[in-house]
Amino acid sequence: IGGWTKILAPTIVNEFRAGYNYDNSRRQSTFRAADVAAQLGIENAPSLGDDRFGFPSFMFTGAATRPVPTSIADAGRNVDRTLRQNAFSLSDNLTWITGGHSIKAGGLWTRNLARDGFGFGVNFRGQYRFRGTGVTGNPFTDFLLGVPSDVRDQVTNRGALEGHSNDIAGFLQDDWKVHKNVTLFLGLRYEVVGAWHEKGLTLANFQPIDGGHHVVPNAEVAAKLPPGLIALGRTLTADEAGLPETLINTDKNNFSPRVGFAWRLGESNKTVLRGGLGLFHPTVAVQGIRDLLATNEFRYINSRRGGGLRNGFSGGTPFVDAADFGNQGIDPNLESPDIYQYNLTVERELPGDLGVRVSYLGSTMRKLLVDRDYNTMPVSTVPFDNSNPDDLARLPFAPYGFYMDIVENRGEGQFHAGQIEVLRRYRHGFAINAAYTLAHSDSNAPDTGNSSLGPVQFDPDDIEKDRGPDPNVVKHRVVANATWEVPVGRGRAHGANMSGWANALFGGWTVSGLFQARSGQNLTPFFSGFYTTSPWNTGKPLDGLGQSFCCAWRPDQIKDPNAGGSREAFFDQTAYAIPAAGVLGNAKKGSLKGPGTWVTNFAFYKDVVAHDRFRLQFSALLDNAFNHPQFFAEYGSGFVDLTSYLIDGDPNNGTTAVLGADAIGNTEGFSPGRVVRLGLRATF
Repeated sequence: IGGWTKILAPTIVNEFRAGYNYDNSRRQSTFRAADVAAQLGIENAPSLGDDRFGFPSFMFTGAATRPVPTSIADAGRNVDRTLRQNAFSLSDNLTWITGGHSIKAGGLWTRNLARDGFGFGVNFRGQYRFRGTGVTGNPFTDFLLGVPSDVRDQVTNRGALEGHSNDIAGFLQDDWKVHKNVTLFLGLRYEVVGAWHEKGLTLANFQPIDGGHHVVPNAEVAAKLPPGLIALGRTLTADEAGLPETLINTDKNNFSPRVGFAWRLGESNKTVLRGGLGLFHPTVAVQGIRDLLATNEFRYINSRRGGGLRNGFSGGTPFVDAADFGNQGIDPNLESPDIYQYNLTVERELPGDLGVRVSYLGSTMRKLLVDRDYNTMPVSTVPFDNSNPDDLARLPFAPYGFYMDIVENRGEGQFHAGQIEVLRRYRHGFAINAAYTLAHSDSNAPDTGNSSLGPVQFDPDDIEKDRGPDPNVVKHRVVANATWEVPVGRGRAHGANMSGWANALFGGWTVSGLFQARSGQNLTPFFSGFYTTSPWNTGKPLDGLGQSFCCAWRPDQIKDPNAGGSREAFFDQTAYAIPAAGVLGNAKKGSLKGPGTWVTNFAFYKDVVAHDRFRLQFSALLDNAFNHPQFFAEYGSGFVDLTSYLIDGDPNNGTTAVLGADAIGNTEGFSPGRVVRLGLRATF
């Protein structure tokens, strides 16, 4: 980073900066697929060259009542995650002070370049599946006999993702002292997050209009699409679809006005009222968009059935799934969400060196990103079997397969919080700060923390079925910390004449503590099963969690599950039931309350040697001093998986509703158990 500051006038200063950042990280498998295949005496997948990283995978599935071996697989798309990123930026800021105004204006331009091996999009390097459908009916026995159910080769017609984007931003800000007791803060920001420009233009998007179309930059790229997709004859070029070569129109309306104030009430200067309102546009994840447009549409699978383990790719009969291609897409007019943030705060100085702050914070969210699957059937009692061609013809976009997830601006939400804080600044050897927050959130697109492109909509025909609180916005939170300089020892209020040994043991100590408590996070119950057919006849399993695109049905809630039970049964599983045919479960997102927790940390420290400018400090740190269990049930984890109870009739699987080893954790970084650390620190 380099900068140049120029004083243009006594009240005008200009600051110019230029910066460059380079990051080259290499994360690659230590195996090469061809070498491993040769060592195992099996064939390398035909699409793989000798230089491809990873190894073949062996997948075992079978009846739920019969145990099967753990599948063997590499790291999927991460076996060659070489990531090279460059960013070059130029910025200029001008400050002008005139009268009661402090005016700032400036601009920023950034060019981002990246090369990412993730763009290959290949999830396996040859796959052998043993599903218990062979001669023995047992997947592991079939493996020992060398008889796979099928073998699969995932093919891609593109290489690593490589390209660039350009971002620009400008702002104008005025801090205006209207009166000796009143200051206004006025500002306006404008920014454009540039679309991703792929070096080879190997991008594809899907538009669910007019029967559905894949859109590519030009005819050369269209020729790289999977054979089954080309055979449909429904691909459009960007010109034909009225789109740029990036396939996404640049969002150019991101103006962000902001206004705030600070008002000292009365002449005592002990009370201040603050407030503000602003419109913010969180950056739509360029990386998420580029990954989606660059990978799914260009990969497909060649399968063979009937061959052996040694000749899986040359023996047997080829099997082609004509619908084996990606149908995911981005709304070409996607915009950055609108987040309106507002707050009001009263601060008051109290006797005894105390201060108190009372605040309200709120947010209104519009145009939140959501993944909606366009190619499912509405919930009904009309049977639908996705292995039946006649039923597949009933799909809204019949020529295409499932998982037609399109990212759109469909969500909205609200957040409210009240805070009260009491503090005493460090004085006479003591300081304390304590704060309590009461918060509530509500959204039809609550963040599931799994995607930069928004959650997956459970019911594609009714987004309101996803309304609920954000999983990690807890209702109650208390945080307090304090520091006390114990007034005993030489140089302290008491014990100034202590003997050397007494002072070494008991004098000069400082103690600090931290306490935090919170209520439980907001969890969503689910169950799995009904993969090919279901009583709800949607064509494919829906995603009631909003994070995996599939296979998480929501149950019916028939009574309050939040019974506040024991560690072995934290919530009541009998509060849930399988929904009736033709009706999705009524359990709401975030309706199940997870375990709350509290934790206390202490620190004791003192200077054991102090001579001139040399200090040797001893410290004893107690993390989770009272050894209080720290439980945190991950969203979508086995803690809320009701499959065992609802499908198998077993409520005692050792995981569901159990605060056991799988539920131990703390997102704030506190120790799950007591940890004592002793240390020495020398300063000179």
